[in-house]
Amino acid sequence: MKSWLSARDIAEAGLPGLPARLDTASRWIASAAERAPDLVRKRNGRGGGLVVSIDALPVAAREELDRREQVTALALAEARELADARETDCRQLANATLRHLGARQRKVMEARAALLAEIDSRVTQTGWARKPTAEAMIDELVAGFAAPRLARLARDANDRGGDGRNAAVSLRTLLGWFSAREAGGIAALAPRKSREREDLPAWLDGFLQHYRKPTKPAITEALDLFAKTGPAVLPTVDQVRRALDKLTHLERAAGREGKLAMRARMAYVARDASALQVTSVYAGDGKTFDAEVAHPIHGKPFRPELSAMIDARTRRCVGWSAALDESTHAVLEALRRACAENGIPAIFYTDRGPGYRNAAMDDPLTGFLARAGITPMRALAYGSQAKGNIERFNHVWSRLSREFPTYLGKEMDKEARQFVHKTTRRDLKLAGQSGLLPSWPDFLAKCTEAVADYNARPHSELPKIRDGVTGKLRHQSPDEAWAECTASFQPIMPSPEELEDMFRPWQIRRTRRALVEWLGNSYFAPELEAHHGQDVIVGYDVRDASKVWVRRIDLVNGERQPGELIAVAAFEGHKTRYVPLSYEQAAIERRAAGRVGRLERKIAVAREEAMPQLTLQAAPVMPATVIEQPAEFRPARVTTAANGRPIFRDDAELARWLIQHPDQVTSSDRAFIREEMLDDASKRLLARQGVDVAQLRELSRAPEERAA
Repeated sequence: MKSWLSARDIAEAGLPGLPARLDTASRWIASAAERAPDLVRKRNGRGGGLVVSIDALPVAAREELDRREQVTALALAEARELADARETDCRQLANATLRHLGARQRKVMEARAALLAEIDSRVTQTGWARKPTAEAMIDELVAGFAAPRLARLARDANDRGGDGRNAAVSLRTLLGWFSAREAGGIAALAPRKSREREDLPAWLDGFLQHYRKPTKPAITEALDLFAKTGPAVLPTVDQVRRALDKLTHLERAAGREGKLAMRARMAYVARDASALQVTSVYAGDGKTFDAEVAHPIHGKPFRPELSAMIDARTRRCVGWSAALDESTHAVLEALRRACAENGIPAIFYTDRGPGYRNAAMDDPLTGFLARAGITPMRALAYGSQAKGNIERFNHVWSRLSREFPTYLGKEMDKEARQFVHKTTRRDLKLAGQSGLLPSWPDFLAKCTEAVADYNARPHSELPKIRDGVTGKLRHQSPDEAWAECTASFQPIMPSPEELEDMFRPWQIRRTRRALVEWLGNSYFAPELEAHHGQDVIVGYDVRDASKVWVRRIDLVNGERQPGELIAVAAFEGHKTRYVPLSYEQAAIERRAAGRVGRLERKIAVAREEAMPQLTLQAAPVMPATVIEQPAEFRPARVTTAANGRPIFRDDAELARWLIQHPDQVTSSDRAFIREEMLDDASKRLLARQGVDVAQLRELSRAPEERAA
């Protein structure tokens, strides 16, 4: 970034608080010279004129210059990363051409290429021809005056074996290597394979067609499929294994793994965030929680969606949110908390998922990012490694989920997972709640605690400091890095009014007779009458549908920009609903309707499966028999079973009856008590219903056991 700016630089930059015309910019510099002569000097070179130091610019202009520099630096880093990726692709293409070279062949080829490069370098430095330069180098090698590195390269290039002390290379051999390189490239310098390293067998390509599948078949399975094609030579399993061992791990994984998994095996370019300022870049990502919690509305088990934002410079979690499902508003809640508590970022770095890439976020007129002055930056497809900092933070949610008994991850024992699943469903069916299922407030409290622990824990990607208590070196924690950075830099903090308007969703609507409509509701304000038939911006609260905020749309340099507030329009109530429908309630109703439709389709399929396939046969029509029923006939309620026992409504009623009639307890009753009533969940439920669990446990024992 320039430290001194001319009038043309100022006019072309378009900075806030500075003139945009060349003549007015010149007058502004002249006035700055009167105010601070030390910050203005004559411009060097032809044309003369004055230049002003950036220290003389207004604060808003300097902040804009800093923001542009950061955006430019990140764009250059992205371009360098793409260039490195292209270079890696070219290197992999060359490796594909040389993939059949063994370790010895590659070593000899590289040594010969290095010798030829040394001769080319000497030709450039001395101006001699290639032949006398090669002769001079050979004389050094024969006399023993050559540098150790050069002598080692000559020994490797000779490929003579033995004790390896023969470093002599003939002129004819060197000139032959030059001719081979010019004709076939570096690959032509590789020697032929030894008998121990034979070429890959001819049948390998046919076998790989069955082995390189995303289903990852075993070698024996792929060999069986290959045998069915009738190859000329059918190898054994051991021959296939030896042939596969000659391939690199990337060649073996090709076709069996996708792009994302293959990238985990390749080289990568690490990004350095130490030059960034705090709040320059916020990285965001979402994750489905790996454990079930109680739904805050109906209490049923579900897996919430978590969104988190971290500061790229300090790795500090600056905002997070928990939602009932994945949506744009869940992301915005996390971003709103990050901006309110830690400052507005210059760049918001995310993946290309629908929660981040949508009109509500990116629209230049109504999008959240445009209104907040935040520049979006998206990772490339299959590039999760590029945002490894936020991917690493997601491990915090994974560790937290393992603290709950309802954990559903692959590490959970299958038997324990089934037990928890059945217990929670039975408890909910009988009592409406389960002690194993964490409540929504408890879940949020655990999330808050987990984020605080992460921010206070030393992070391996942050600089090392000496601990004030132990005196030992350790890495900074995100909180310590944040405190150090904010001591010299003040983040941009929005006011409560700015924050409320910044994250309020906006939509474009057309006014009609002082009315605007949204979600089937009509909103009225007298000030809208003057804007009849015009497009306006309508801001709304996702939870409160009683009013909307209506703004004018202005044209600035041919582009539509948000204008001033026209009015706060109130719900009129004469069009559709007596009570206004909020955006949140509308989304809930749409989601519920979708679930009902899916369940109805499942019920219809189940009924069709249960319907037997009968063959209809003709039968004579029988006259209907009329059964006369007394007018006052009422079926009696059956309260006693065939064995003389009463009919019990639930397990608690059966348990009370058995305790009161111990002489009528049968072996079947004892087995039922042991299997269905004495597990932990059933005992807690029966105890809450007033059943003496100790007497019930005593009844489960056989009479001879009780007597003993």
